[in-house]
Amino acid sequence: MLRPAFGRALRASLWLQRSFNNEVAAVRGPTLPVWMSVNGLRTPSHTKYVNHPCAQQEIVDDTEEAGETLTKNVIAKVNHQIANGQSGRLFAVVHLAGLQHLVTQEDLLVIEGTFAPNLGDKIRLEKVLCVGGRDFTLFGRPLLSKDLVSVEATVIEKNLSHCQINFFSLRRNNSRRTKFHRNQQTLLRINTVKVMHKINEVKEVEGVDGRIF
Repeated sequence: MLRPAFGRALRASLWLQRSFNNEVAAVRGPTLPVWMSVNGLRTPSHTKYVNHPCAQQEIVDDTEEAGETLTKNVIAKVNHQIANGQSGRLFAVVHLAGLQHLVTQEDLLVIEGTFAPNLGDKIRLEKVLCVGGRDFTLFGRPLLSKDLVSVEATVIEKNLSHCQINFFSLRRNNSRRTKFHRNQQTLLRINTVKVMHKINEVKEVEGVDGRIF
């Protein structure tokens, strides 16, 4: 007795659902598939070529005179910053113990391996690859002149590194070896990084009488 009643209730619910959908469609109008409703929102795969106004390019005179004028202007600006102390905090790239280090004033630098200077010695790092400030950078070819840049440091500590363990083993040979090793380390503090004079000036060399070059 329950099956016919259940079937009638199901058919009545389906009929009500169809009638409701028809009323909604009459109010909203004909419905379109989803892919047709979003067709206009998609980016077309092939866009038509449009002549956009290109940016105006500046024509630069590629002549020796123009290049010399530009070089003089840049050198004058750099010299003005160096003379007035407006270059900011200087940095330098130095070559020391086979490695290149980027340093600035008051930096701490650790040198691995044997290093000759003793504790408390003040040294000058002469192999300077480049030096720079806030608005400029001077590169050497490959090194900058020793009279142009001065990087000074002080040896503040000489010590040994942490213990390194090297373990060797050969399978099926009952061979095992353990070695302990500590490297020498030297700690440097960078005192000053400064440019000695204007970059387009070369100081006169004194005390070369009698030398053979």
